[in-house]
Amino acid sequence: MHFDTSDLRIFVAAADHGSLTAASRHCNLALAAISKRIARLEEQAGSVLFTRNKRGVILTPAGQVFLRHARGWLYDFQLLNAELQEHGRGFRGLIRVAANTNAMLGYLPECVGEFLSLHRQVDIRIEEALSVEVVRRVAEGRADLGIFASSIDAGHLELFAFRNDLLVAVMARSHRSAQLSGVLFEELLDEDFIALDRQAAIRAFLDEKAQRLGKSLRVRVETRSFDAVCRFASCGVGVGIVPLTSADRFRDAELAIVPLSDDWAERHLQIAVRFRGELPSYTRQLVDHLRS
Repeated sequence: MHFDTSDLRIFVAAADHGSLTAASRHCNLALAAISKRIARLEEQAGSVLFTRNKRGVILTPAGQVFLRHARGWLYDFQLLNAELQEHGRGFRGLIRVAANTNAMLGYLPECVGEFLSLHRQVDIRIEEALSVEVVRRVAEGRADLGIFASSIDAGHLELFAFRNDLLVAVMARSHRSAQLSGVLFEELLDEDFIALDRQAAIRAFLDEKAQRLGKSLRVRVETRSFDAVCRFASCGVGVGIVPLTSADRFRDAELAIVPLSDDWAERHLQIAVRFRGELPSYTRQLVDHLRS
């Protein structure tokens, strides 16, 4: 079988958006052209890839298999182009990184900043996601490398140790739990919370843990950084959950730091790639830099 890469990109866009109309806008092509390209792919594949309904399109079982391979083929084409560009003039590499909130806010600014200062011809795009989504993006070729919590099954991805951290509760030193040596997340759920906004992966993670306990976070303040969570907590506004590395910066302030006793609070962060040996040299260099 021989598939046109443009057709593959159109197929992936239609699958991602669940709509041929949305795919036509995304690909800047007429709807009729999109439909024709999809029909050609189905003929080449010998299978129906989408079922159509009034709301859009849905992948068939064959379409789900085809999507997985289509992402892989497109990723391989991208690697080929990147490797060839390294030998041309005016080379500028792009590395796509997916990371959970802990890595995103706690480690990557310094690590990546140092790498970029040494590699002027490389750009990095970092997107935050839940650990399970980080693994999915790397496996499907939507990210060149990912950083995630090791509690997630990474399948056949190649893994490297990154950092270890612990989620802790932060609160004012006058809080009744401030002197405890440890506290369960469940024991805090009647408190007012200072939390990252709903776009943060760690917020979704904590919301899910609360729901499993039959409760929900009573959020009094939403903010966009761990530093702000710690500052509000030190003022007695409520309690927050942050990585220990973030809380440590405020240890001299009026902030109490109490480790969470839950098993999931200990976070082993890992780097995931599909195949390190097949990555462009500048991406391998970033992996090595993060590991060091």
